[in-house]
Amino acid sequence: MNENFNFNTRLKRVCFILIAIGLASLIGGFIYYGENAVHRVWANLLLDSVFFMEIGMGAAFFLAAVYLAWGGWYTVFKRVVEAISQWMPFAAGILFIVLILGNSHLYEWTHKEVVEHDELLQHKSVYLNLPFFFIRFIFFVSALIICTILLRRASLKEDTLPHGDTSMHKRSLVLASVFVPFFAVYILVTAWDWLMSLDPHWYSTMYGWYSFASFWVTSISVITLFTIFLKKAGYLKEVNVNHFHNLGIMMFAFSIFWTYVTFCQFMLIWYANIPEETIYFQHRYGHYHFLFYGIFIMNFVLPFLLLMSRDAKRNLNRLAFVACIIIFGHFVDFYLMIMPASLGPESSPPFGFLEIGLPCLYAGLLLYVVFTSLTKAKMVPSNHPYLQESLHNTL
Repeated sequence: MNENFNFNTRLKRVCFILIAIGLASLIGGFIYYGENAVHRVWANLLLDSVFFMEIGMGAAFFLAAVYLAWGGWYTVFKRVVEAISQWMPFAAGILFIVLILGNSHLYEWTHKEVVEHDELLQHKSVYLNLPFFFIRFIFFVSALIICTILLRRASLKEDTLPHGDTSMHKRSLVLASVFVPFFAVYILVTAWDWLMSLDPHWYSTMYGWYSFASFWVTSISVITLFTIFLKKAGYLKEVNVNHFHNLGIMMFAFSIFWTYVTFCQFMLIWYANIPEETIYFQHRYGHYHFLFYGIFIMNFVLPFLLLMSRDAKRNLNRLAFVACIIIFGHFVDFYLMIMPASLGPESSPPFGFLEIGLPCLYAGLLLYVVFTSLTKAKMVPSNHPYLQESLHNTL
């Protein structure tokens, strides 16, 4: 349990290659798309910034939620979750820059001349205005980042304490108690601010939960992939099939939860048949028909069928395969939240080199931050009070 992760040259090379591909795609996007470059590039930057930012937020929420639930089963791979959560400050910085520089290319309500001639936007301007927009961002994101960093520090300090000293664990419970209320509010605010305000004339009371369900199951899948990778690389010997079974159950369950929320939102809007509400789905169903049905298959049908049995959740290869499907499926889900609103109902082609290459930049940065974080502590927290419970986790 005293093993440390070795961030070797090969892994660093992979990170740098991904970053280089992403940067080349970003530069190529400005050159290739001509007049459409500005809007398309900023829309893609928003898509990747939000998607990868919320992976970090989801990992931090995983930590806080398990602390408050007094859960111990995850302790042996707790360092993996912590490492992913440390990506959030970097992702938040990138997203903040994107919003500062690109807000006029992304959000209709930032243009005074548009608001002056739109009665609805005038009413919403009390909430949708740039000063208040960035105040919300700085206040909530700063609170979440501070709690996440302090949780990590408490966890690292716990390793240096005498056996049986639970002072850092109690401090972590307090920090988790602060984190969760901020997170509970801001998961809704993020959906309203970063995503729903792209269509400022449209609204849905379930949109925040729809967005949360999407990035939450994505975060669980990312945690699962990292844990499987480290297990197969010879680390985390204490992690057994029962731990992966628990992660598989969560992937399975929250894929169903996403489907429930998605169906409820769609069904209520379809049943009411109010034009200003149905236009949201008309743009996505009418012009992105293949992707509209594709996210249902990738985010519900395949995870449901492939993870239904007990054995499937204990098969690492299948679990990794389904995790990749879920991550890609929810990336497409976020794509459908952002692109039709940013580029209009018909963006051609829907997927080009920018949509494929730019995520490599964020993936490379995520991998680099996570692997670097893993090198700074023992892979298994040796003095966690629930370590023995996790070591003997059975189903």
